[in-house]
Amino acid sequence: MKLGFTPKEERFRAEAAAWLEAQLSGPFRDLRGKTGQSGQAQRRRAWERALGAAGWSCIGWPEAYGGRDASLAEQVIFAEEYARAGAPGRLGYMGVELAGPTILAFGTEAQKRRFLPPIARGEEL
Repeated sequence: MKLGFTPKEERFRAEAAAWLEAQLSGPFRDLRGKTGQSGQAQRRRAWERALGAAGWSCIGWPEAYGGRDASLAEQVIFAEEYARAGAPGRLGYMGVELAGPTILAFGTEAQKRRFLPPIARGEEL
């Protein structure tokens, strides 16, 4: 048995890799390889907003709240490409990976509308 990704998933990989490469060799080249959480707070906030503006911040979330409705395979692919590109550690990790999914699962509709889009846009951490 050969395990792998579908052609659609590989197109997704190419799209993610191209965007990351363009950003990390262009306007955010100073953040490439910055894996820790300290230093350059303003630049890292700008990175979070750039991810959000391009729809790469919370890709597994529903589109209605700023995500891409990405499949689990696409989320894995993005994580692989993010690491491969040397993208910086996420400043908004708590919102993206902990608070956001908790609100998605247990929050009211009002809480989802209030908190999720600003987290996905990188406006609130």
